[in-house]
Amino acid sequence: MQRPERPVPLAVTWSHEPSGEVVREVHRVADDWGLPLYERPHKSGLRKQLGREAHVFLVRGGTGWRLVDAEGELGVSPGLAMLRLKRLEAGSPMAEPLLSNAEVRAGDVVLDATVGLGADARVLARGVGVTGRVIGVEASLPLAVLLSEGLRLEPRWPGSGSIEVRHGRALEVLRAMPNASVDVVFFDPMFERTLGASPAFAALRRFADHSPFNSEAIAEARRVARRHVLMKSSDPSVFPSLGLEALVPPAGAHVFWGRARGDGKL
Repeated sequence: MQRPERPVPLAVTWSHEPSGEVVREVHRVADDWGLPLYERPHKSGLRKQLGREAHVFLVRGGTGWRLVDAEGELGVSPGLAMLRLKRLEAGSPMAEPLLSNAEVRAGDVVLDATVGLGADARVLARGVGVTGRVIGVEASLPLAVLLSEGLRLEPRWPGSGSIEVRHGRALEVLRAMPNASVDVVFFDPMFERTLGASPAFAALRRFADHSPFNSEAIAEARRVARRHVLMKSSDPSVFPSLGLEALVPPAGAHVFWGRARGDGKL
């Protein structure tokens, strides 16, 4: 890789001592996503190249992909979604409010408009079953690539549908979609929630796109959705201005749900 005149925002590379398979995979990801490839010299350090070659590296190591910047790194894994999926398998569907509030059905197509690292998308994929699918939209290119490529390496939870990751802002993606092209659209603008955030969440915030959320995205979502638009929030007062009806929360709830009927017409 010829050294750029200035560091690129994001480049793809491999960890030290990569296998031939890893090197080929890195080349494929660079080509698929149109990203610069940093051909990391054998056993060389990466930290010194931050701010010189790239501001952020997407690194393929022996255990998977991770994003690396000057402040640390972020990987992708099923994480807390595993606990939620295990509860579902134990026969406790009401313990998963996302699926019950969205009224997800087998065979559905669900658009997760704020997919992040895909915890909710994995749960939705289990809800739609093997005949359904989830489209995850992520405005941050580093996170979109990290999740998309991470899912390639992750065994699919039994009985789950596929998850397709698209890079783009939710409003722009929704505008380009036909009427009634999905069953449910889900939003979780989670960056309003900062209290008690974990170190992993703080790392996620660094790489995320923080563009403001507005009612236009909800309006487009209603056009695209055949059945429901669902939003999760820590502040239920935001729902009326967005045209969403607040669902009755359980006692002591810290997370609230707003919903509107989809008005997409086939």
